[in-house]
Amino acid sequence: MITELSTQPSTGHPQARATSAWQVVLGGALAGGMGWGIRGQYGHETGAMIAGLLISLTLVLLMRPHAVSLPAARAVAWGTVAIGFGGSMTYGQTIGLTQNPTMIGNHAALAWGLLGLAIKAGLWIGFAGAFLGMGLSGTRYRPREMLMVLLGLLGCYAFGVWLLNTPFEPAERVLPRLYFSADWRWEPEAELTPRREVWGGLLVALLGLLVYVGTIRGTGSPGAWLCGASSGVRWGFRWVRVCRRSGLGVRRCFGPACGRVSILT
Repeated sequence: MITELSTQPSTGHPQARATSAWQVVLGGALAGGMGWGIRGQYGHETGAMIAGLLISLTLVLLMRPHAVSLPAARAVAWGTVAIGFGGSMTYGQTIGLTQNPTMIGNHAALAWGLLGLAIKAGLWIGFAGAFLGMGLSGTRYRPREMLMVLLGLLGCYAFGVWLLNTPFEPAERVLPRLYFSADWRWEPEAELTPRREVWGGLLVALLGLLVYVGTIRGTGSPGAWLCGASSGVRWGFRWVRVCRRSGLGVRRCFGPACGRVSILT
């Protein structure tokens, strides 16, 4: 059971009943499934924010039904923006390492692709959990403080991309050592179009955010990040297995159902 944490004495609302976990899971799954179907029409950060909005709004309404309007709207907005961060990562070619016809039987490529999906999915949902947790924590973050936090995250992002996602010179067949997209390491003779990865930047930025909210601010949102990240990792592994067993293509597997599976895991 998920207990109600949001009632403010000044609102006059009685203590709300506990919300069942299945209601949160089902409501979030339905919202995410519909949002991810719409997301396919836009793609990238903008499309991901559509699913983020519907999921965040549903979770806040279910878990904080009597929250004051402005803090509730702030939590929804933060969760929406955080889901959009993950839209900057490329993952189609990462999925390809696990199921492309030329990769079938290549267990090393399968393991590498699954590792990449675990990292990217964990970062994607981890950011959502962190920001949603910040919004629901009851800690007040002032505009100037959030501006400084975001600037700090941008610096962490740039450092992480430099550290983990470079060098990237596909014309010279020079790719980062930790690279989870199309790589001549797996297909030496193929004509590939590698995509730039930025997961390293998001990883360092997320770690920096967790240090700030968990150590400096002392809020509880690192726990929300942990729940989000673990759900994202499980989603990556489970949904690849579904795709491989069904024989469906990447786009069909990671279309409208993506939001449903990410919540249900």
